[in-house]
Amino acid sequence: MLCRVSYRNWIRPLAARSVFNGTLVGSLLTDGIKVGSFCEVKHAFSQEDVNLFATICGDNNPIHIDPVYAEGTMFKGTIVHGIFVSSLFSTLFGRAINGAIYVNQSMSFKRPVHVGVPVVAKMSIISIDEKKKGLLLSCSTQIFIAKEGTLAVDGKAEVLVPQEKKL
Repeated sequence: MLCRVSYRNWIRPLAARSVFNGTLVGSLLTDGIKVGSFCEVKHAFSQEDVNLFATICGDNNPIHIDPVYAEGTMFKGTIVHGIFVSSLFSTLFGRAINGAIYVNQSMSFKRPVHVGVPVVAKMSIISIDEKKKGLLLSCSTQIFIAKEGTLAVDGKAEVLVPQEKKL
């Protein structure tokens, strides 16, 4: 028998706990889509955020969710899942470019992001190609440890901005 769970009943408690309150800044928001435009957001992931992500994705590695265990590792504390940190790229595209569709993302993790440590996620448009279905943007994607300015995640993304339908 299939388990039927109402999406609304499941998401409501999560939405009530939403802690993302970052504000996007950058030339993409004022100048629009053009080569060189960028946007960025500052955010810190709490232990509660990380624990919830671990529950959702199933990665319950103690380096992420057990502060006592993590204190005894080379990281000296819990670290945020790399893929969770990189979800800030989706935040940038989804909030800055209406209708943007992720096509591709490559990235490398350069250093860990500790729970509670603010990071700055940034994307910059490198090139724009006109395609039949819309504009294909190639973008640099980077996440920096805010205080130090050191690179934590480095990558490149492609997003499609669909053509607007003519009425």
